[in-house]
Amino acid sequence: MTGLTALNPFFLSLLPLAALPVVFHLFFRLKKSPRVFSTLMFFDRIDPKLNARRRLREWLILLLRTLLILFLLLALAKPVWFGIGKEGSVAVALVIDNSGSMSGTGADSRTKLKEAVDAARGLVALLRDKDSAGIILLVDDPVVPLPAGLTFDKSALRNALDRISETEASGSIANAIEHANALFEKSDATHFEIHVLSDLQEEKWSQPPVNLRAPRAGTSLVVHRLPSPNLPKSNVAITGVRLPTKVILSGRKLPLEVQLANALTTESRVRLNWLTDAGTRGSDEIIVPAKSDKTARVTLESQTSGLRWVSLQIEGDDFDADNHAFIAFNCQEKKSVVFAGKAAGFGQLPLAVSPTGDGKLSGLVPSFVDAPDFSGGFLVLTWDSFVTDSPTRWAALKKFLEAGGGALIVPATTAAGGFNPPPEWLAAAPGNFQTASNGLALVALDKANSIFSDLRDEKGDLALRNVKVFRFLPLCSSPNDTPVLGLEDGRALLAEQKVGKGRLFTSGFAFDSAWSTLTLKPGFIALAQNLALAQTGAETNIISLVAGEPLRLALPINDALQVQSLGGSPLDWKGTPAQLATLPRSGVYAARSEKETSYIAVRSSEKEGKQNFISSDTLPALGSLAYVVKDFSGGESLVSEFRRLEKSLDLSPWLLLLALAALAAEGWLANPPPLKAKPAAKPKPVFEEKNVTVR
Repeated sequence: MTGLTALNPFFLSLLPLAALPVVFHLFFRLKKSPRVFSTLMFFDRIDPKLNARRRLREWLILLLRTLLILFLLLALAKPVWFGIGKEGSVAVALVIDNSGSMSGTGADSRTKLKEAVDAARGLVALLRDKDSAGIILLVDDPVVPLPAGLTFDKSALRNALDRISETEASGSIANAIEHANALFEKSDATHFEIHVLSDLQEEKWSQPPVNLRAPRAGTSLVVHRLPSPNLPKSNVAITGVRLPTKVILSGRKLPLEVQLANALTTESRVRLNWLTDAGTRGSDEIIVPAKSDKTARVTLESQTSGLRWVSLQIEGDDFDADNHAFIAFNCQEKKSVVFAGKAAGFGQLPLAVSPTGDGKLSGLVPSFVDAPDFSGGFLVLTWDSFVTDSPTRWAALKKFLEAGGGALIVPATTAAGGFNPPPEWLAAAPGNFQTASNGLALVALDKANSIFSDLRDEKGDLALRNVKVFRFLPLCSSPNDTPVLGLEDGRALLAEQKVGKGRLFTSGFAFDSAWSTLTLKPGFIALAQNLALAQTGAETNIISLVAGEPLRLALPINDALQVQSLGGSPLDWKGTPAQLATLPRSGVYAARSEKETSYIAVRSSEKEGKQNFISSDTLPALGSLAYVVKDFSGGESLVSEFRRLEKSLDLSPWLLLLALAALAAEGWLANPPPLKAKPAAKPKPVFEEKNVTVR
């Protein structure tokens, strides 16, 4: 903030308007044109100095009109000279950047956040009894008891500062400035100051704001840039964790995919550790190339049924705020697979789904019914199931799928075509029956499909090769389905369709050795079980978030809410959904209301590990606001700036007086008193000739 600052800088951009009188004088004055006049004898007696005086008066009037506009615009810009003048009450908004990047080491071997908090403490100690202050965090933190609005209570301010700690989240500059503006709306202080303490990480400060409101007139905005001299030499961030998109059953190993990113120009070697809620630990050494992403695959031991969670952590790099992730999921004891018909009509599929028939090995319990009731489990039907009572059964199946169910329709082992026409909503229907005595190659048409998740080798390639098809009914597909398996010429034999919340698989070949060699391959068991475990979408009572993202619970904003930590960062918070903006640290949390319980899995924000900081004095995140950037060199730099801003001299009243003076002078010159007529010149005495006698 320079000594002289315009609080309404918009009017400074209008200063060129002060030249309007000159423009009008030069371009819009009356043009001279010759006129015929009989004699110039009446102008001969005009004083030649009169024209010169008139031209001088016109230029003086022009100057005064220009000064009038200039002084008015300057007065509207409200210039204030800080550092001189009178002292008054001060309202201060301390905006502290507590995002993950501030956990980096600052200039004196402490974290940048500790430096900022200590400087804020020094400023609070300087506040007089008539001064007020408020604290705003860039990332809302439910464990910090911030005073509500501006307060004169220094002990409450110090208590809040003592509770501020590092987070793993990214914050919003615009929201913080808007909050600071709201603090001043009802304040009767003389001066208003916003002091921002931040490392100016580009990820947050380079984004232009949307509809950022200007602060109250008389507000000074100072951004104190904390240096970042100790940049990490090795840093790997967790950018995501993927669970299999299928029902998770107890008694089965669980594969996870952990996405890692290295934004630095050097290779990083780290250790990925994981811990389950049951106490099972594991780790693996990972090498992430420079400026690259990498997917690490983790296989967890079998889980017991119920809500389960896993903590993942990177060890061995120089920045910790982006190293943590939690994932939560529901684990089921067993899942029912309902076959509509006799076991013989489904070939080897029932055996692959449950080798023992009771679900002990697979967690899948098969049952055989003549007519399904579409009430639950995974349904396996044949196209023959819709030969009788077709419209009713198709309608029941659609309703079941829309509610989130899963189903597979296959030809019976004895089928040879001739099915009833399917309804319009079915995307892929079987065509004419065909045979190939030598067999045609069966290939994967959608290699990324989740049913292949357990069929990949170490390189990620599908371990499904040399499969031949002898009998098949090519599917007549449409844009609403996804071909999964098919022939080399592109004809689909297995397709997937999303129906509401559910998934429907339609097959043009039976899972029987007479139809193909697929059932003879080792991967057939995994493929069959993945089909039965397929599900769509995330679990309704589990929310996955990145630290700092808005927390939107499907609850009335004034309901009683309790949030407790199940793993990770400790938290036991009570309030309403409207009071809890976000969860700033990684962990697993239970959000309990009177009606329901939701579980929230939070991972750290990978954005905070990006070590790029703004070194210039231009901050795009503040848009067109008037501000100044000061290099932070310790708590004294913040204190000295605050002391200097305590005094100020508002120059706008003096500029208004000058504008009035210019207006009065312009009026006097533009409307001079009428000239008095000059008195007639006395005639010269005429001497008469007289006869004089000389003696």
